[in-house]
Amino acid sequence: MPLGTPARRMPIPEDVRDFLGDLVGKPVSVTKKPVTDLSTIDLDEEKWVTGLYVNDKNKLIGACIADLSLAANTGAALAMISEQVAKESVAAGELGDNLRENFYEVVNIISALLNGPSVPHLRLTELVDGIPDEVIELSKQAAGNKRYDVTIVGYAGGTLALLGI
Repeated sequence: MPLGTPARRMPIPEDVRDFLGDLVGKPVSVTKKPVTDLSTIDLDEEKWVTGLYVNDKNKLIGACIADLSLAANTGAALAMISEQVAKESVAAGELGDNLRENFYEVVNIISALLNGPSVPHLRLTELVDGIPDEVIELSKQAAGNKRYDVTIVGYAGGTLALLGI
């Protein structure tokens, strides 16, 4: 980050709650979780989905990371798909195509929570399975690093992490 560039404002749980609630049209509960070292996550045991945010020069400057449960259930809630479809996706250990497309839209729209007039603009480039090594490295230097426990009424919840430099 260039000298004199303000730190990226990270959303408080109430911002995430209101944003997701408006997006899916259902009540959402969001609480703050402690930030943990992403390199300690056993990616063979736990399934995650990561949205990669880049700046205007295509440099990675942020990420939206969700466990598979949250990704599947948020994707389902967005399109009013039953929770059962999300449960089946989680049981299969992967995000089905329709839920992936829906969650991509959620992650794309969530970028608005990280953008502001005094910080470099970030945009979503792709949604990948797991947590890439470059995101783990980014988490070690990111000024903005937040974790949230998210539950959507009528759906299972999970963990959401937002990173930004």
